[in-house]
Amino acid sequence: YTYILQGRKFLRVKSLKVFTGVLMFGLLLGASSTAYADNVAITTYGISSLQFTAATGTAQFTLTGASARAQAQNSFGQIVNNISNAFPLAVATANVNFASATGTANAAGVSISGTASARIGGCSCVANAFSIVTLTGTLVVLGAEGMVDVNISGLETLVNDLETDQFGVRAESEILFNMHVNGPPVFSLQVERLLPLSGPNRRALIAGVDQISGTIRVQAGAENSIFIVLTTGSIVESEVPEPATIVLLVSGLGFMTGVLKKRRDR
Repeated sequence: YTYILQGRKFLRVKSLKVFTGVLMFGLLLGASSTAYADNVAITTYGISSLQFTAATGTAQFTLTGASARAQAQNSFGQIVNNISNAFPLAVATANVNFASATGTANAAGVSISGTASARIGGCSCVANAFSIVTLTGTLVVLGAEGMVDVNISGLETLVNDLETDQFGVRAESEILFNMHVNGPPVFSLQVERLLPLSGPNRRALIAGVDQISGTIRVQAGAENSIFIVLTTGSIVESEVPEPATIVLLVSGLGFMTGVLKKRRDR
């Protein structure tokens, strides 16, 4: 409808409808531009049922220590770090917003495990977590002479789950596992797994259960030191741009001002 006042035309109802339409259109575009999912990094690794089997004689493995450490933090200043040296079961957990970690060293079950996870969405931020677990002990081969081969075996459990959304910068998962015998690591049992994702809208998933084994040679009757260490880590980062709603709204208002001015000048 158009009203005439003192020879000049003013748009009332029709201009309100157009203004409302532009406003709603701008809000919808702004809302869609800020839609997001999550950036995720989940890392889980464990070795259970560790066994030492001598080619001749009997392998006697005695655990003497256990430790667990868990740390979680984010770019908002939150950080939690917990350590446990309890024996025979050491468990440490850490939780903050967007990140958590758990480490378990079980001497009774001759097993270790670690989980680190980070999940963020809708923020320009970083979150990360890690766990470190250890077992220490001694290995002696009885009833044999000279150098003896000893097979070390266990059950491996692994999960690497990574995902980035449209604002994802990176998501990374890291696993480090070593067993040291009298100092040096047993290379056949080493695990060094770094799985990085860079950029938005990426996905990676590795999961499974498998048997691992390796062979060492030790002197029969001698006491051999065993040190087992596992590290798991996860980190995610995202960068969310400023919402476009205000820009669209201002642009719509500017457009409507120009239209109304042209109508009044006619």
